Amino acid sequence: MIETYLLQQLIAFSKNGTLSAASENLHISQPALSQSMKKLEDILGVPIFERTKNKLTLNDTGRLTVELTEKLLTQQEEMIEKIRLFDKTKHTLCLGACAPIPVSDIVPLLPRFYSGFTVSYELKNSNEALWEGLEHGLYQIIIVHEETGKYLKCPDEFFSFPYRQENLSLWVPHEHPLSALSELELKDLAYQNILLYTHIGFWYEMCKEKLPDAHFLYMNEFDAFQQISGTSAFPSFTTDASAEQRQEAGKKVIPITDNEVHVTYHFVCRREDSDRFLPLIKQLRSDFSA
Repeated sequence: MIETYLLQQLIAFSKNGTLSAASENLHISQPALSQSMKKLEDILGVPIFERTKNKLTLNDTGRLTVELTEKLLTQQEEMIEKIRLFDKTKHTLCLGACAPIPVSDIVPLLPRFYSGFTVSYELKNSNEALWEGLEHGLYQIIIVHEETGKYLKCPDEFFSFPYRQENLSLWVPHEHPLSALSELELKDLAYQNILLYTHIGFWYEMCKEKLPDAHFLYMNEFDAFQQISGTSAFPSFTTDASAEQRQEAGKKVIPITDNEVHVTYHFVCRREDSDRFLPLIKQLRSDFSA
């Protein structure tokens, strides 16, 4: 059995080229590293170094050993990560979502149906990152705004259903020139100053992509954004999916007609977990419709 530290030291020697440089990076003495390399050679039962009076270099067998060692250590790291993630799923539920609304819908429901589990969530700006997280066990549930990616390629591997819609509108002061409109298009927002909260998942990327000529005033703190947007002369975005759909005096909600701002959220989990999440799925289907 080869101890891992011997393999790690071999890789360090290969990368640094000399015993002195490798021992310095490993924070061990050069004689200790030399002894480790001799021990590894003895375990393998074949010479992997060429030795001269003042130099130690890898021979062809040694270079193959390094190549195989790198693969082995990578596999070992992947194994440890998979084991830790598997253990985490036994007592933790992690939701990955593309927007804040699904988080506010689902996170409060999880403790009701899965008491004893630690609940966490992550907001991502792209569906691709969510699919990757689900595939690697980082998330047990993801919410995406397009039924794409892995689901279309492997429909037997994943369970998915559309659970709700969200439609973006613009919230403007009555004295703002745009308030004269009953509805608008994204192109109408060119060169406008718009308050934008940054932690909004894919909506953030959509705004930057579809409104390249808008002047965004970015805000990172939600409470400050809520306060300032309520009194500011600048427009901001709001949504029909929020319980706080705004109709305050002095402000007007104007629907946006572009297809990009009308999205359907899809609940996705591994098909093998669909029975486990059936109580949650039933609740979402009862509370919302797509």
